[in-house]
Amino acid sequence: MKGIDPDLLAAYIQTTYWVSSQPQPIGLRIGQKSAVLARVLAARRVSRWAFVTAWNPRSQLHSHWYNIAREHALFREICRRGLQWLPGLAIGDGSDWPAEPAMLILGMSRAEARRLGRRFQQNAVVVGKRDGVAQLVWC
Repeated sequence: MKGIDPDLLAAYIQTTYWVSSQPQPIGLRIGQKSAVLARVLAARRVSRWAFVTAWNPRSQLHSHWYNIAREHALFREICRRGLQWLPGLAIGDGSDWPAEPAMLILGMSRAEARRLGRRFQQNAVVVGKRDGVAQLVWC
């Protein structure tokens, strides 16, 4: 991809996007399908999703308190829109970047996710459809 830092792209690809779900957490990876997530989406009657964080805008580390304030702002926005969501956590394969709390937002389109990512100054968001692969979308 032109203009994309290859190290940043690799970091996103080498991350597991965890979703808190019962009876087990769901681990999502870029370019892979999740049968477990497909079942959760079917049970909730939604066909698409977005995994979004508000932490560390533009991949610049910020203080814990700054990130918590941003996370609360994202939570308020999702609640204001009346969207369903599940808590998430993005954890890179390496130990050089801290885990980032996130939300798996149910029923959110790719375009909506990109706009939300831009609003919270994220480089990218992860999106997908019920039976599709997780896709990285640059904001």
